[in-house]
Amino acid sequence: MNSISILGCGWLGLETAKFCIEKKQKVNGSTTSTEKIEILEKEGIKPFHLELNEEKIKSANSNDFFQDFFETDICLINIPPPRENKEFYKTQMEFIKNHLLENKKATKKVIFISSTSIYKDSTFPLSASTIKESFENDVQNVEEANRKDIFEAENVFIEASKKTDLEVVILRAGGLMGGKRVAGKYFAGKKDLNTGHIPVNFIHRKDLINIISLVAEKISEDRLFNDTNTNSFEVFNAVCPIHPIRKKVYEKNAIEYNFESPTFSNDEQMIDYKIINSKKIQEKLGYEFIYPNPLYFPVES
Repeated sequence: MNSISILGCGWLGLETAKFCIEKKQKVNGSTTSTEKIEILEKEGIKPFHLELNEEKIKSANSNDFFQDFFETDICLINIPPPRENKEFYKTQMEFIKNHLLENKKATKKVIFISSTSIYKDSTFPLSASTIKESFENDVQNVEEANRKDIFEAENVFIEASKKTDLEVVILRAGGLMGGKRVAGKYFAGKKDLNTGHIPVNFIHRKDLINIISLVAEKISEDRLFNDTNTNSFEVFNAVCPIHPIRKKVYEKNAIEYNFESPTFSNDEQMIDYKIINSKKIQEKLGYEFIYPNPLYFPVES
């Protein structure tokens, strides 16, 4: 892979772009902030000021809007759902998808950063001998999804891949940690939390960036979709394979980052939870996590 377009150079996207630049790859990067243009330029990224808001999408021609942004080997779509008007997420993805298909020079290889919040919580007892896990094929229709907006956004690309030459990889990321994102810090000093015994589904930013890079290499070199794979899409859970309970993670981080640990009630009432299974990404892609256990994420400044 020689070039990549990263739609959304925020907390994850910018570090991914830097990683690609280090590998001597050409990077087109987008931001919604004019102030950030200079930051991208300094990192060697070709910057694009792109705001996918409702007003601009309705009035814009996609070729005029995106220009040559997507004219690379592969694209990474890394924009979260709107906080309000969640239905608009699907509209944003359709606008992007239509451009990729209509522009002959645009890449047809797509990595879409999704979220494990697409999975419904389980009420299966944590004390049971068999704990219910969530797998990639658990969500086949909108009724099975916890988040309709995320399902519909994913489905824009999945359905397109069945009818066109788009090749699509969906990465359902767990809770992203690393850098200044420290699990438990938001809850510093809180008392009697009742979620201490539920398992976490985290992934360190460095692992997710490595996974993105691995997927990009495989899809750009036509090593992911071949004659034995009749689909032109894949879905992977990008989550640490080890799921310690929240109480242990928060208490350990409080010591390492010097903040007041929240306290937890001893009442082990039934709280809904998820355990996201990530065996597929390890077995099919051969990925080995740098930080498989959130209890041992590195201390970062």
